Amino acid sequence: MKVADAATGNVAASRQYSHWLFRLLALLAGMLPLVLLELICRFYGWGRVDPAIDPFVGFASTSHLFEPDPSGQFLRTVAAREKFFRSVEFPVRKSAEEFRIFVFGGSTVQGRPWSIETSFPAFLEAVLSQAQPQTTWKVINCGGVSYASYRLLPIIEECTAYHPDLFILCTGQNEFLEDTSWSGRRQMAPILQPFVRLLTRLHFIRVAVRFSQQSHETPQTRPVLPAEVLTRLDQSNGLERFQRDDRQAGHVHQHFAHNLNRVAELCSRQRIPLLLIRPPVNLSDCPPFKSEFSGELQNITAAQILEQLRAAQTLAATDRAAAIQLAENCVRTDPRSAISWYELGQLQLLDHRYEQAAASLQQAVNEDLCPLRMTSQLEQQLQSVARSSGTPLLNAHELLAQQSRGGIPGGGMMVDHVHPSFRGHEEIALMIFRWMQDAGHLQLSEEVSEEPLRQVCRDIVQSLDDSYYLKGLRTLQSLKLWAAGRALEPILVDPENESAAQDRESPPASNDSASK
Repeated sequence: MKVADAATGNVAASRQYSHWLFRLLALLAGMLPLVLLELICRFYGWGRVDPAIDPFVGFASTSHLFEPDPSGQFLRTVAAREKFFRSVEFPVRKSAEEFRIFVFGGSTVQGRPWSIETSFPAFLEAVLSQAQPQTTWKVINCGGVSYASYRLLPIIEECTAYHPDLFILCTGQNEFLEDTSWSGRRQMAPILQPFVRLLTRLHFIRVAVRFSQQSHETPQTRPVLPAEVLTRLDQSNGLERFQRDDRQAGHVHQHFAHNLNRVAELCSRQRIPLLLIRPPVNLSDCPPFKSEFSGELQNITAAQILEQLRAAQTLAATDRAAAIQLAENCVRTDPRSAISWYELGQLQLLDHRYEQAAASLQQAVNEDLCPLRMTSQLEQQLQSVARSSGTPLLNAHELLAQQSRGGIPGGGMMVDHVHPSFRGHEEIALMIFRWMQDAGHLQLSEEVSEEPLRQVCRDIVQSLDDSYYLKGLRTLQSLKLWAAGRALEPILVDPENESAAQDRESPPASNDSASK
């Protein structure tokens, strides 16, 4: 009897196995046409990501960043674009000894409020030349003031023709600056985003989407931006142009991820190594640029929150724990108030609760209605694209945090809301240098000490004349007015600050911070 039962069980198990095997084979057979379709699309290049095509925004016109000089031997920045980019040049022909790096990004890459001479790309070129002098290192600064990822894409595509050995992209601060609202676009549910990103990596899906867009959409369904940047803060009543709009913020996050994916695929197709960098932001010494209470709150409640925040500031001198409790009540009452989060973070910082303070101050950035600093949502998109595309990612924000009080970037490493000090640029350059060593881009015969490399950066700072620093001070004041929505006001420089430019041991404004 037992033998019969065992035999019956084996037969049943065999049938069940055959049943599932048949289902699996049927599924694979059904997928075979899709696999063949994908292979055909890849073979013929159908469905490749085209950096010139952006389904989110369009441009009135585009132009190259570089053009040949009269001799035809060098490429240099087009004069008409020097309002946003600094003038650089490099040989048309690359020698066998040259290693050519292009660094793309916004004003952080450019080195504002100063210029490219004291930017991390310049420092990187200097330390590479010091460590491996037999190689001709050329690091080309393509940092554009107020340039978001979607404006960098055509430039990145252009530079693929200039014999690059490495692309470095440091972006994420300028995504909200321009009005890119698209009222007809639907926001995708967060739970669906990873699945949709996976699908859109398939070429035949891209072909189908493009055909659908050509059949049903008109160019008017996306905003058309001017040829050059015109930020909301460059216009009158700049801050008033920033309003709370979670749906639009979701579109910006999707657009950012879309742009990063386009860059990653372009570099993969062209076999150009790509390095992504998460830019740093000032958390501890930069209040939100625009904070509002939730629309659901009554005026009396908003007034009560403000009163509680003032009371917490006063109470902090005698009872920090009670002051923190008051501020925590404020953020519980209205978690969308950026200034409440910032005040809570300041109180936590004062009480040496550094981990809590970092979280609160980051939330203040996330709730800022004028988001001039990279938000957590944008950082998550950056990390997601880096993982899915296999692109290396360095965190400059975390790097500078390690050098800051309580692990929170502030005035010691940042001169305003997003721009590093000279020391900050030095640290970023050395971070990239170490990565290049690990990635095999450097062939060093012996270990190189960092101290001589740091001295090379400091020698550059010492070598520049006073006019360079005075101009930087004026730009810094202009940046602070601009970030406060007062871009059209005249710029005045304090004579005492001008005299500070004489001090090379403590570079001008390196410990200054935006306080709005």
